Amino acid sequence: MSSKLEKDVAWESSILGIFYKQLFVHPKPILSTIQLSGQTAIITGANSGLGFEAARQLLHLGLSHLIMAVRSKIKGEAAASKLRSEFPSTKIEVSIVNLSDYDSITEFAKRCRDLEHIDFAILNAALQNSKFEKNDNTGHESVFQTNYLSTTLLVLLLSSIMKEKKHRHGTREPPVLTVVGSDTMYLSKFEASGPVFPRMDNPAPYAKIKQYMDSKLLLMMFVAQLADEISPEDIIINVSNPGLTAGTSLGKDDEKPGFMERYIVPIFIHALGRSTQVGASNYIHALVEEGRESHGSFVSDWAIKPYPALMYKKEGRNMIERLWQETTEELKSIGVDTLFQR
Repeated sequence: MSSKLEKDVAWESSILGIFYKQLFVHPKPILSTIQLSGQTAIITGANSGLGFEAARQLLHLGLSHLIMAVRSKIKGEAAASKLRSEFPSTKIEVSIVNLSDYDSITEFAKRCRDLEHIDFAILNAALQNSKFEKNDNTGHESVFQTNYLSTTLLVLLLSSIMKEKKHRHGTREPPVLTVVGSDTMYLSKFEASGPVFPRMDNPAPYAKIKQYMDSKLLLMMFVAQLADEISPEDIIINVSNPGLTAGTSLGKDDEKPGFMERYIVPIFIHALGRSTQVGASNYIHALVEEGRESHGSFVSDWAIKPYPALMYKKEGRNMIERLWQETTEELKSIGVDTLFQR
């Protein structure tokens, strides 16, 4: 559906449009007929912020089994304990996954194969760094690694498992996997020509916001292409955007924040930022209400929205093909080659 919304790009990517959406577009109530009894969901980064709130909202809809995929066992269990107190009849588990480590991701996916079925997944973990940092395990820049490479690996592994379990159990409705994106991708100025990975790994010049929005643009491109390879009757995969949200840990790693980070940004977030409850409701909307039309699309402000302008252009389509090939080679190098069926 995003593929048919090119006419809306100018508004969605404008500063006025962004301000308007943050201030005047509000959540749509979830249909009262939606009940998730008997269903299972996985949420990464579920111990705090948007991930924790998304977990709570799914549980309010009657979810029977929740897997909280987190990096820290202690923090995960503390968060799970709160939810178990609030929802004592629900099965809530904590499972460890470190998105900076390919081995941790593949081990997590193996554990997911033991689940009887997986109906929903929210890949919510993300990173924003104030300075260039290289991932010790892979050699890639850390934001690029977490927001794009590790996330695409987990998308491929989980979507394969979810699709397989759907057919094995003969469920009528396809499972849904939503990947957390950002409307900052509309502001990305990433050059379409040339190899993608070397530029994402380039230490100079490094800009915190640019690296984040570029990583989210690449993620949207990958999901859109992947959706062309997979039928929405097997699994629905989309990208969901919470919008600018207060009360999250994203981007708060600055050891010595400058004037902008210390004074201006907090004022901006206070004025325009959504609560975690409102932001997380975008995830839930993408999971349970948009359905097959959202396959490969961008879901933001409780509706399907256009892709960034670049994705409608020939040079953008060529870049998507190049990105797919570079991603294929990266993941094949770690032994993940059976997931690409082109």
